[in-house]
Amino acid sequence: MKRLKFKFDLSCKVSIYVPATKNVSAQVDNSDQVRWVIKELSSMFGGATASQAVGGWVCESGDVVLENTTIVYSFCKEKDLQENFERVLTICEIIKEEMSQEAVSLEINGQLAFV
Repeated sequence: MKRLKFKFDLSCKVSIYVPATKNVSAQVDNSDQVRWVIKELSSMFGGATASQAVGGWVCESGDVVLENTTIVYSFCKEKDLQENFERVLTICEIIKEEMSQEAVSLEINGQLAFV
């Protein structure tokens, strides 16, 4: 198949999963954090989209925690991802601390990491 040439060729996808809990399982409003992550990713990559999801994970105590989460993602060029990678990690660290999380999920090109 012939590869088409487009004005933008954004071959990378960066997704930050913004939790809607604090201290493992206390439900909270995450709208301020979601807006902040959208603004941060948009400033780095030109735009961002937020999508609601429901997820579950096993916390350190062994309990399964179910929660609403918001996945904020941007498509970008590989060069832009490399240049902004440390800033993306910092965003995850800030969300993790601000929301008292054991970890924050960061997905890059379909590969998931816990920050």
